[in-house]
Amino acid sequence: MIRVGVDGGQSSIRLQVAGAADSVVVGGVGRLEADPVRQVIERVAEAWEQANGSGASIDRMVLGLTTLPSSADGREEFARLLAQAVPVQEVWLASDAVTAHAGAFPDAEGISLTVGTGVACMGINDAGESVRVDGDGFLLGDAGGAFWIGARGVGAVLQERDGRGPATALSSACDARYGYHRDLAAHLHSLPRPVDEIAHFAVDVQAAAVAGDPLAAAIIAAAADELVNAAVAAAATWHAGPAPVALSGRVVGEGTALRQALLPRLREAGLEVRDAAGSPLEGSLRLASAPEPGPYDHLITYWKRSA
Repeated sequence: MIRVGVDGGQSSIRLQVAGAADSVVVGGVGRLEADPVRQVIERVAEAWEQANGSGASIDRMVLGLTTLPSSADGREEFARLLAQAVPVQEVWLASDAVTAHAGAFPDAEGISLTVGTGVACMGINDAGESVRVDGDGFLLGDAGGAFWIGARGVGAVLQERDGRGPATALSSACDARYGYHRDLAAHLHSLPRPVDEIAHFAVDVQAAAVAGDPLAAAIIAAAADELVNAAVAAAATWHAGPAPVALSGRVVGEGTALRQALLPRLREAGLEVRDAAGSPLEGSLRLASAPEPGPYDHLITYWKRSA
């Protein structure tokens, strides 16, 4: 039986065959890109081609996607089109919040807080009920994620250059990343993948915060506050005891300024901070190998090839 997990984000898409030592990584896809459904399917097919040395077909593929189609019909169509591009018998399709949670909590109960380009905060409480907070995309939410941080960092640079704000080390960091541009905003808006490019500036904002830049430190503190608000909202559904919270995602990785700001705030809010048992990709693999979807059943779209 060949089972495959996919973690599909805006920065990268990762695919791994159950039992394989390594994953295959290809470029990510954002919602603003032309025909994101087609592009995600093409990237998944590309990754499968790289991973599939034997020419075999897939018994089940589980995909956790940032760009999950919003309608039931759209999700069904995605699965059908995927099966035309990849030799798969059964597709389980869910948001990246679901697979992140399945990776973080093998026993289901808890809140997963995953911070990448955007934010995925999902909980399954002590009564088995699911709750999702934020994950509303860069236009309307994802507060505290890499794009949110990067956009505020670039905004601080623009304010300095206009004379609307104080000097900041982020200005030189911005030039180092993007080159100097007389009209920085126009340059960033015109890039092929502006959301991804601006999200990458979060790395520079975190570095500047560690180095002591007050504006960068304030952005990171505000991001931590936003993420705590999301976790606290999810924890409000708990019936007894403190809610466990597990962090995942490169933006809150070990040693980052955001992680250092976030951990004490979560504890001060009365939450029980735990290490995530596994990554979102491992969550996809766990579901791919599971006999049943368990508490995620109502959050997954299923498609099966007819005989």
